[in-house]
Amino acid sequence: MSSSQFTIFCIILIVLFPLHEFQGVQVVKAAKGTCEQKTCPNLKTKDKTCFCCSSDKGCHQTKKICTGWCP
Repeated sequence: MSSSQFTIFCIILIVLFPLHEFQGVQVVKAAKGTCEQKTCPNLKTKDKTCFCCSSDKGCHQTKKICTGWCP
């Protein structure tokens, strides 16, 4: 194999390698959940309110924490 053929072969391998890494990958864009204020009787706060993620990821004491956890 001549050096020019070897060079072309290496270039082809370098170009095709990134395609191998993404084989079978599916990109799914999930809908952003929202936090809703609800009454949580098990909560140890005075007003018994909490914020629950609409995508059913649980409830949290503050809206800021809920927004961080809610995808």
